[in-house]
Amino acid sequence: MLKAGGWRLNAAAVVLVNACAAMLGAQPAPARLADSPIVRTDARAMLAQMIAARTTGDGNTTPLAEALAARFRAAGVPAADVMVLGAGERNRNLVVRLRGRDRTAAPRLFLAHLDVVEVDSAAWKTNPWVLTERDGMLYGRGVQDDKGPAAALAAAFLDLVRRQVTPERDLILALTAGEEGGSDNGVQWLVANRPELVRAEFVINADGGSGEVVNGRPVAFNVQAAEKVYLDVTLTARGPGGHSSLPDGPSPIDRLAGALDRIGRHRFPIRLTPVSREYLRRRAPLAGGTLGTAMAALARNPRDAAAEAVVSRTPQGNAILRTTCISTLLRGGTAPNAIPSAAEANVNCRIVPGESADSIVAALRRLVAPDGVEVTVRTPATPSPPSVLTPVLQRALEETVREQVGAVPVIPYMEMGATDGIYLRNIGVPVFGVIGLFVTEELIGTAHATDERVPVAAYEGLVDFTRRLVERLAGGR
Repeated sequence: MLKAGGWRLNAAAVVLVNACAAMLGAQPAPARLADSPIVRTDARAMLAQMIAARTTGDGNTTPLAEALAARFRAAGVPAADVMVLGAGERNRNLVVRLRGRDRTAAPRLFLAHLDVVEVDSAAWKTNPWVLTERDGMLYGRGVQDDKGPAAALAAAFLDLVRRQVTPERDLILALTAGEEGGSDNGVQWLVANRPELVRAEFVINADGGSGEVVNGRPVAFNVQAAEKVYLDVTLTARGPGGHSSLPDGPSPIDRLAGALDRIGRHRFPIRLTPVSREYLRRRAPLAGGTLGTAMAALARNPRDAAAEAVVSRTPQGNAILRTTCISTLLRGGTAPNAIPSAAEANVNCRIVPGESADSIVAALRRLVAPDGVEVTVRTPATPSPPSVLTPVLQRALEETVREQVGAVPVIPYMEMGATDGIYLRNIGVPVFGVIGLFVTEELIGTAHATDERVPVAAYEGLVDFTRRLVERLAGGR
């Protein structure tokens, strides 16, 4: 899970946020759906069950998917609508379908993944495979990424079943395998083998986006509406090789170094998607000062060179505005006294959605041509068009956020990394990363780290937020 929602606000900006809420025309909070102890209890129990399942890259998601499926069948969901399926015996996905009144309307899909990253158990304060409450925190591998959100979604669906709420249209819950790595990605498998289970009006992906907290106060809610496209290329410099005592011009390593220097200094032209322009527009009042002014100016006119220069000063701002390429791996040489016959490097590019990967490869070839370096595609790019918030979803998010924490702006953004949303966007299904978790940036940073944790109160807030959003999108009230 990557939640790069944008520039985090400093303490001085908190004062500005209150004024921004007024400027954005905040309305009174809608009638609040009462918090449900039962839903919180269900979520906590399922989270404990999920944490105990060691679903790392070499683990097994199938027993967990089966156990969760049993809960839905016991609650009364027809067996035909509770499916455990996937590429192999050890990487099954759980798909639950709640039937709605309008069978002609496209379903709404809620997505999270059951696998987690590897863990160094010895480095943890607690057992990472046991959900542990300690000093107001919940510890365990996956409490943030992505079992905590998955348990909240499952509890919200069970709540609809328990209360016999019939949604206006079908709702689908997919808890999948293989997002963090491995050879069998669950969403990719579903798209290829059971597309009818994932084609939807839109997808809420509980693996991106989040609330933003500064000095203990919520200041914004970030929604992942796009993600950059991943591309790896291999640069290869070749030569005759030989003894280092008799060099005959630059070695392959020398020429490769020159090529990498050219790429490192190259800046691709600005390319703003509709999502990024909206992000700059909505973030500008919160950023304030010179940066805020530049963001607003660039949202109005992407050709404003002065504004571009200001926004590009930070890695985050630069990555929002353009495609980036950077060297990440080097291979070359066999001995300290031998000139190698070849040297290689991996260059990783993150391409702005809508920009041609072929054009980026062509640009790299032009850059390294003076050094006689070959460029080959190692990992081809998979298109991932941006998703534009629909009025229905925009309203549901704004109402749920306002009900949960008050009047803070809902801001779409482009993810710099990657999620399973890429497979769904690639078949024309809009995807939005939404996690109703309001925590500090410091705590977000524990997601893939030692002692992954989340405050108990924040997790309960995530459960309540998820329940309210699912209910709104079900049309049950």
